[in-house]
Amino acid sequence: MKHKEATTVTVPGPAGRLMATTEGDGGIPVLFVHDFAADRTHWAETQHGLATRSVAFDLRGMGESGGAHGPFGVEASVEDVAAVADALLPQKFVLVGHGFGAAVAGAFASYYPERLAGLLYVEPVGDLRRQEKADVDAWLENFSEAKYGGFHEHWLTPLLLDAKEKTRALVMKTLRTSRREAIAGNMESLFHYNPDEAFERFTGPTHALVTATGPETLVAQRPELPRSVLPHASHWPMLDAPQWFHSELVRFLGRCKHEH
Repeated sequence: MKHKEATTVTVPGPAGRLMATTEGDGGIPVLFVHDFAADRTHWAETQHGLATRSVAFDLRGMGESGGAHGPFGVEASVEDVAAVADALLPQKFVLVGHGFGAAVAGAFASYYPERLAGLLYVEPVGDLRRQEKADVDAWLENFSEAKYGGFHEHWLTPLLLDAKEKTRALVMKTLRTSRREAIAGNMESLFHYNPDEAFERFTGPTHALVTATGPETLVAQRPELPRSVLPHASHWPMLDAPQWFHSELVRFLGRCKHEH
């Protein structure tokens, strides 16, 4: 069967148009949700390697999507996922979320468990609600209009230490083109997000692909969460190690198909 090439699609969203890329055909479909300071291009290589139908889109206020005035956050982004799924994925699908997008994926799974064939976390953050308020406020202040200009170029440096140059270039490009207001709103919402709800309400196949396993991560806080760990890579495993990521994703899709 000939591979169905990438197509750009516009989906009406709750806060404005949502720009999506669809590629491939057949199989259990996959919907990708990107991280902070990112857009759907972070999934382009992953999509191109899949035989199954896949959809990646820009969250509101990010990339080419509308909704620059928000509202932003995990809950708002769940509405975007629902809009894209309603328009493009009438059947059950596997939801893949990276970083902030992993929190969005978890929240979607807690609200709409019946819509998913599987849930794949990529570098998911853990429960941040226990953080000291003073520490949270100090961190979020970096994303204020007054401080962001001098802060944002260095924000991702620790996460990029093990990144390949190609990864670094794409991440910095999407960081520079991402709206501060969207990043700030999405970041703040993470400190109110409860990751436990996804485990309580979604009982289907769940897995995590990670490079970090420190105490702040979901895989550390949830030892029962199955995971595959990629050493010596950055926060963006799909960019640093696309073949590894593809193999792990295909393996997970096979599990979802078997349990579907």
